[in-house]
Amino acid sequence: MGQQSMILVIMTSLLLGGAVMAFMGEWDTSTNTTTRQFSEEHALNVANSGMNLAVSRLRQNKLWRAGFTNLAVGGGTVTVGITDLGVDTVRVTSTGTYNGVTRRVVAVVRLGSIFPTVQSALAVYGDSVTFTNAGKSFLFDGSDYKADGVTLSGNPPVWGLGVQQDKIVDYLKNQITLDGVAPNVLGLGSTPSVGKFTADSIKVLRDFYKGMATRVLSAGKYSGNAVIGTLAAPEICYIPGNLEWDGTITGAGILVVDGQLLLKGKVSWSGIVIAVAGGLTLDLGASGTPALLGTTLVGNDNPLRITNVKVNGNPSVKYSYEAVATVLANLDLLRVQILSYYE
Repeated sequence: MGQQSMILVIMTSLLLGGAVMAFMGEWDTSTNTTTRQFSEEHALNVANSGMNLAVSRLRQNKLWRAGFTNLAVGGGTVTVGITDLGVDTVRVTSTGTYNGVTRRVVAVVRLGSIFPTVQSALAVYGDSVTFTNAGKSFLFDGSDYKADGVTLSGNPPVWGLGVQQDKIVDYLKNQITLDGVAPNVLGLGSTPSVGKFTADSIKVLRDFYKGMATRVLSAGKYSGNAVIGTLAAPEICYIPGNLEWDGTITGAGILVVDGQLLLKGKVSWSGIVIAVAGGLTLDLGASGTPALLGTTLVGNDNPLRITNVKVNGNPSVKYSYEAVATVLANLDLLRVQILSYYE
């Protein structure tokens, strides 16, 4: 009887021990599952935070493509990559990691405007470019000015004068130096600041902006006093042909000219200037002191044509990211639209 009791006790202990071990195993599995689910949800939150940061940065700067690498967010890290899909559309991929678990979100984002890829104060498009100057007091400055045109921003400079081919860079540097006006072309690199750019198609930019024109002026000659837009209320002004401005004309916004561009007098413009023609002549300062602030793009993409840059008088062409960004913002062209989003 005593032995039977002892056997019963042992068997009971074994059964209870097995039940406890089974219970503990299920509890461990349940705990691991809960931890995994929490980590996945938190990794997703980290990825979404990275997406929000990226979209916010794109709203501030349409040219931003650097993304983030292992940026600390919410106890985890996030890596964001940005890929161009078109002239105004990008794909943003945000990968969040938390506690060894990774989740990814992807969005296709349309930038509400084509923000020019600004690499020079004056960008001259074309396979053939000539440069002549009758005066020695002009200024092409790739230093980044604030919108007042006087104060430097502290941001990195761009080229004072940009072209599309190395051979043109060498030719213009030599020509400008021989003319004794190297100190008049300032900005990135050595003086004279002339360099090669790889920017947007000038015709794509022209077509995009002229299609949104708020004012269309007939081609021809204009003189006298006029105000065409301000930084607070800019205009997109389109001229379907040659334009000659004289007198005291001030403006802000985007000036698009399909033809020759001749600026005289005390003409000033803040924002973007685009002039496209088969054989374009940009004549700055035939008389007076015209001043362009922001970025100016002139020329053509026809290899059989020559882009002539003529400088007379005392004109200035200065780079200003702030002027360009302010104009686009106040024209409501800096919107960021999420076209698609998926995990």
